[in-house]
Amino acid sequence: MTSTSTVLRASDPMLARTIPSLDGIRALAVVCVIWGHGAATLSQSELVVALRAYLPGGYFGVQAFFVLSGFLITTLLLRERSKTGRISLSGFYRRRAYRILPALFVFLAIVTVLALTGVISGVGPRDIISPALFLRDYWPLDGAWWTGHTWSLSVEEQFYVLWPLAVILMPRAVAVKVLVAGVLLSPVIRIGTSLLPFVPEGAVTYMFHTRADALMIGCLLAYGAGQNWYARILEWIFARRLQWAVVVWLPVSWALTSRFEGLWMYTVGYVGDALAVAIVIVWMMRSPGSPFGRFLNWRPVVHVGLISYSLYLYQQLFLTNHNDTWFGGLTVGGLLALLLAAEASYWFVERPFIRLRVRRERAKTTRRAASRRGDGHSS
Repeated sequence: MTSTSTVLRASDPMLARTIPSLDGIRALAVVCVIWGHGAATLSQSELVVALRAYLPGGYFGVQAFFVLSGFLITTLLLRERSKTGRISLSGFYRRRAYRILPALFVFLAIVTVLALTGVISGVGPRDIISPALFLRDYWPLDGAWWTGHTWSLSVEEQFYVLWPLAVILMPRAVAVKVLVAGVLLSPVIRIGTSLLPFVPEGAVTYMFHTRADALMIGCLLAYGAGQNWYARILEWIFARRLQWAVVVWLPVSWALTSRFEGLWMYTVGYVGDALAVAIVIVWMMRSPGSPFGRFLNWRPVVHVGLISYSLYLYQQLFLTNHNDTWFGGLTVGGLLALLLAAEASYWFVERPFIRLRVRRERAKTTRRAASRRGDGHSS
């Protein structure tokens, strides 16, 4: 007889080797970032002002990235423990280093060269050192535009440092309770931080401890995969078509964010938007054949998702009023230059280092297997 848990694990798309729709959601997230920064470079006509007020901007794109990161990283950690019985911290950090550091360091090197040659201005040593050390979410909060966007990468990297150890130390039930408590307390933490006299206005938007709830919500998605309680919750939601509430929630939340800014985001907006992203993730994983699901899994959209990290890095150089060249701003020239830079970063930096990591891991596995065979022959 097949147990209920086995059936859930066999049918849960979150437990599949290749999870559908995630690259497409990542593509939409980076498009939000591109729009959020690029819209500020346009002539602020009534139409543009209205679009900026009612369309999702960079803050929402980053929120989606955080939920995705929490979900994917926790999924990988739990799969490793399920497969091998343990989680290798050194292996996890090595994989993250190969994935994140090369493209980031090349970008920072380019920014340094541009600053030293006078092409861009306002870049000091701290604007390069801070992103390289993943401290940009706390220092400097008044830094140069050109590396300012790395605050969100710093938030994710700090999460990558802390969370694997927490997964190792905490049983699943304890981890779920801690995550739920963290999400519920996050508005209080944000408001409390904003009231501190030494915290600059708006800094709550960028700090790890004030933005970690979106990552936690993603982690909860991963912990729920294959669990009966989680399946019952999803069945209750989807049986009543409550997932469609997201279609109402998101535009209302975007409008309220534009109107009330921190008052809305710190209290309800960040948590509500992250939960909405989580529901969309589950919805599209369950329905990849729906019209929206097919769009998210359409090859061009998936490709944008694949190069989203490089798009995120390089959009800061082009989608800004600081760049007054023909390839600056939300123009054909600006978008084309951004796309070329991202493609170059993906094909000549990201992919080679990922392949290098895979080759080294395979070689290490082969050496271990050969060593075990040698030990067996000698016994």
